[in-house]
Amino acid sequence: MQQLLRAMLMNYGLRSVRVFAETESAITSMLNDPPSMVLLDWDAGPYGGRNLLKLIRHQKMYPLCLIPIIVMFAEARSRAVESALRLGAQAALVKPISPRTLIQYIDWVAADQRPLKLAGERYVVEGVAEQLDLESEKREQLSEAREYQAQQLAEMDSIQDDVDRILTSTF
Repeated sequence: MQQLLRAMLMNYGLRSVRVFAETESAITSMLNDPPSMVLLDWDAGPYGGRNLLKLIRHQKMYPLCLIPIIVMFAEARSRAVESALRLGAQAALVKPISPRTLIQYIDWVAADQRPLKLAGERYVVEGVAEQLDLESEKREQLSEAREYQAQQLAEMDSIQDDVDRILTSTF
């Protein structure tokens, strides 16, 4: 997958694309020559994308902590995607990724005007946690509404059964 991504990016016209299989060599290289953007595989390597994202976004990694990050996932898992966004990723993609989609996301993230803000010891995208909290609250409210609807339908079915029983016994 790394070589495929590299080929896509080179075909797009990027001059310098670095690919790393190990976290330690990636961090060392990025600290020596910071990239313009990081494409991070959440599921790769023994260290894991989550830990690498946390490391990059730590305030002590300045100025590396301010670099735009797109996280890629092998499969769509809402908790993992939410975790990546809460940890400071600007965008999340699920593999396989078409070249067109990848380029669209790179362009979008490069133009993203949302500032990074310090939250505790790490930089995160301003407003993302609040938006995710609102969406989570909305999902919870919708879940409660579905439960209420199911209860009401069960009650209506029970009442209808009673009405049908009365009508059949009377006539």
